[in-house]
Amino acid sequence: MAESVAYDHNDHYTQAGELYRLMDEGERTRLVETIIETMKPVERDDIKLRQIQHFYKADPEYGKRIAQGLNLSVPQEIK
Repeated sequence: MAESVAYDHNDHYTQAGELYRLMDEGERTRLVETIIETMKPVERDDIKLRQIQHFYKADPEYGKRIAQGLNLSVPQEIK
């Protein structure tokens, strides 16, 4: 039987980052492309940048790829 692991309700990034890293490159690419296409219609860059921060906190590569796809830079305050 698997051990129970305590869940930190303030940690919103570890599990998402681990899932991203478990994916193979093809899966990561499809995920990133889907997110980019979904976010393109958003008109306000501040909203896009806020979301990019979340992806970056889960995994820096993840955030960078989303930012590049939207022709934005990862905000300096999270690097």
